[in-house]
Amino acid sequence: MRAFRVAVSLAVVVTCGVVAPDARSAEPPKVVLLTGGDPMQAAVLMQTQAIRTVLNAALPLGTETFLDTLDGLRFGGDLLTPELFALLRKKYAGQRIDLVIAIGNYAAEFARTHHEAIWPGTPVIVTSVPEAWLRKTSAFPQTFVMIPYRIEVGKTLAIIGALQPSATHLVVIGGSAEMDRRFSDEIVEAAAVNGRKWAAIERWEGMSAQELRTRLARLDKHTSAVLYGTQYRDNEGRRYFPFELIDKIAGDAPVPIYGWYANYIEHGAAAGAVYDLAENGRNTGEVAARMLMADAGTTRPDVGASTLPILPARCVANIAVLRRLGISESALGPDCKWLNAPHSPYREYWKEIAVVIFVIGAQAITILAMLNQRRERRRAELDAMKRGADLTRASRIATVGELSASIAHEIGQPLGAILSNIDAADLMMQSEGPNASELREILTDVRRDALRTHDVIVRLRALLQKQAITFTPVAFDAVLERAISLVHPEARRRGIVLRTAFGTRDAQVLADQVQLQQILLNLCVNAMDAMENAEQQDRELSVTTRLVEDAVELVVADRGVGIEDTNVERLFEAFYTTKERGTGLGLSIVRSIADAHKGNISARPRPGGGTEFTLWLPLASSGADHTLRHTDAPENV
Repeated sequence: MRAFRVAVSLAVVVTCGVVAPDARSAEPPKVVLLTGGDPMQAAVLMQTQAIRTVLNAALPLGTETFLDTLDGLRFGGDLLTPELFALLRKKYAGQRIDLVIAIGNYAAEFARTHHEAIWPGTPVIVTSVPEAWLRKTSAFPQTFVMIPYRIEVGKTLAIIGALQPSATHLVVIGGSAEMDRRFSDEIVEAAAVNGRKWAAIERWEGMSAQELRTRLARLDKHTSAVLYGTQYRDNEGRRYFPFELIDKIAGDAPVPIYGWYANYIEHGAAAGAVYDLAENGRNTGEVAARMLMADAGTTRPDVGASTLPILPARCVANIAVLRRLGISESALGPDCKWLNAPHSPYREYWKEIAVVIFVIGAQAITILAMLNQRRERRRAELDAMKRGADLTRASRIATVGELSASIAHEIGQPLGAILSNIDAADLMMQSEGPNASELREILTDVRRDALRTHDVIVRLRALLQKQAITFTPVAFDAVLERAISLVHPEARRRGIVLRTAFGTRDAQVLADQVQLQQILLNLCVNAMDAMENAEQQDRELSVTTRLVEDAVELVVADRGVGIEDTNVERLFEAFYTTKERGTGLGLSIVRSIADAHKGNISARPRPGGGTEFTLWLPLASSGADHTLRHTDAPENV
């Protein structure tokens, strides 16, 4: 296109002295559009509209345009030329015409022969004429500018070879008019020198549309290819616009029909190396605008007619036709222009797809954020569980620490008895004739005291050892009785009367034994601390269990200082304490353990003084799974 514009500028330079209207004139330039075909013909209509559009846009005053048609393609020129010449000479007599644009072969020949008689001294642009015809025609006057095109039959044959590589039979469709036969001759000549060897080349000329449809129906797309030139007239004298015949025969044809005009492809032909008529019209309008705007003082050298670069043919394919025939367009290459290609759903509904993708993306981001939040929350929960477990163990160790004096006494008493028995046995062994029965009694006492010490140590280790939290059906009373044995020595040491009444018999709860025992120890130690300053007669600790419908209850009651009703709920808050040296975590941990066991704990002032704590736990279901169930995280104890 750049080379074309350079050539246009050169043509303007060499012709401007003749073309340019008087600069002082306030009238728009006058242009005659002389067409060789009917102006209703698509090829003519596209070109004339493009030319006028470019001229009116490029020139300040636009143009005054006259349209004259010769229609020699359908009616022939010999008979009508004298009358047309006389009519146009009379029509433009005395008129100043600034430019004549002859479109097509017949108009070009008419302008070459009669322009001096009708438009003397007026420059002429000859456009839309085949290069081959131009070479065979005698010289044109020097005031003519030529804009030819090239019918590249070889390129169209190459497209046929790419789309139908197995075809060996070439059918050439043409009409009976002079131009029709000339185009058919050109096709046959090009096919003969083409590198491909056709087994047969058949010419179908001047046939009616019905006859063509009948013949086309017998062809096989695998062996036959059809190339259409032009048909302005058939053998019976019917006249056509060439694209009209394509409309009539291509719709149900079982073989693709090829051609070299863009409007052929638009009206049902399959493909071809086409000459774009609208593009030619725009190029012609640009050349005309430059010539009309040239400086008035420039003179033109005597160099003869100017010929501008040839408009190239480009591959164009009707994808809808190819797909109807089951022919793949993949062999056409990337430079081939596609017409009537089915719209991709992505292209047709891109807005809706963009909205869906945005929504899905937003949802995905939200889900990822929620998953990340859940992961962080889960990590925080596990960390909180670990810290809670550590705190629970610390509380348990602290509770056992408060019982350490009593536990030490509880262990020291049987150990002292063991030592005494061993000393007695040693003395007995040193005497003459030791009494075997007395030795057996001493050994029995040693074994009993050793088992007593072992039992205390086992219970302590169960409370203090590192282990996972496990929930399993356990006998409520049996678990608490093992823990209460650690409370008895401390109660005796403090001078407190410990009364127990276990009344749930073999009732089972789903619980962790160590944590259940920790509840009892915490409540008992708190109760004994509350009675530290109580009178001796009031030092009484009561531990009771009972069945309540489908649950069990543990009640720990003391006769201590008691608590006000307004402070009952605060007892289980973290860091709330009424002790001088308390941490305020014991009862908070008790409540967290109760919650983990799906139970609850409450406190109330006891009539007559003191406080009563009640732990409520549901009974284990009769159909419950008795397999050990671990919590999500071990208790790091």
